[in-house]
Amino acid sequence: MQENLSRRANAFVDQIAKWAAGGESAPARVIGEEQPFREWTHYPQPDAIDKRSGWRFYYHAHPRIQRLAREHGHFHIFTPGPKNSERAPERRFSHLIGLSVDPKGLPLRLFTANRWVTDEIWQPAEAMAAWLERPSLRNAEPHDVGVWLENLVVLYRVEIAALLRARDLRVNEPGGGGEKNPRLDDRRLRYPSQLRISLAKKIRALEPRPMQSAA
Repeated sequence: MQENLSRRANAFVDQIAKWAAGGESAPARVIGEEQPFREWTHYPQPDAIDKRSGWRFYYHAHPRIQRLAREHGHFHIFTPGPKNSERAPERRFSHLIGLSVDPKGLPLRLFTANRWVTDEIWQPAEAMAAWLERPSLRNAEPHDVGVWLENLVVLYRVEIAALLRARDLRVNEPGGGGEKNPRLDDRRLRYPSQLRISLAKKIRALEPRPMQSAA
C-alpha cells in the first residue's frame, strides 16, 4: 500500500513539473489558450466525462471574495450515481470531492459540497468512500488532467473519506427542512467539510523512515 501511494505521489508531482516545464498547469490545461477565463464558467466545455466509467470533473472559480488567498479556482470530481435513479443517464452523478489549487496547480484545500451546490444524487459517506480505491478519469479529456486527478484521489483517500463522514454529520444537524439530512438544501451551508492540505507535507509523510539501530 505504501509503495502504491509513493508511486501515485511521484506521478502527481512529476506531472506538475512536466506542465511547469512547458509553461502550463492543471488549470491552464482545462481552460485552454483560445478562451478567456471567466468566473463560474465550467472548464473544459462540456464537462470532462470518462464515458467508460461515468466519472467526471470540471474546473471553475468563484468571485475573488469567495476564494482562498492563493486560490485560482477549484476542481469538482464526481462519481457515477446509482443506476436505479430516475434521472437521465447524463445527470446521474454524485460529488466526491472538491480540490482548490493555486495558479500553478498546487493543491491548497479539499472540500465537500452540499447537494444544492452540485445538484447531485446524494449518497452517504460509506457509499462514496467505496470509490476511493478505484478512481477512473483517465479517459476524460484532457487525459493528463484526468490521470492527475486519479492520483490525487488515491493519494488523499484517507483525508477524503474523513471529509465525507464529517459532511454527513454536518448535513444532519438541525436547522433545515425535512427530517432526513435536514440541511441538504440549506443555502447557508455550502461546504459541509473542508481541509487545508500541503503537498510537501504529504510527500514527506510518505518518505521511508530510517531504521532504528538496536541498543
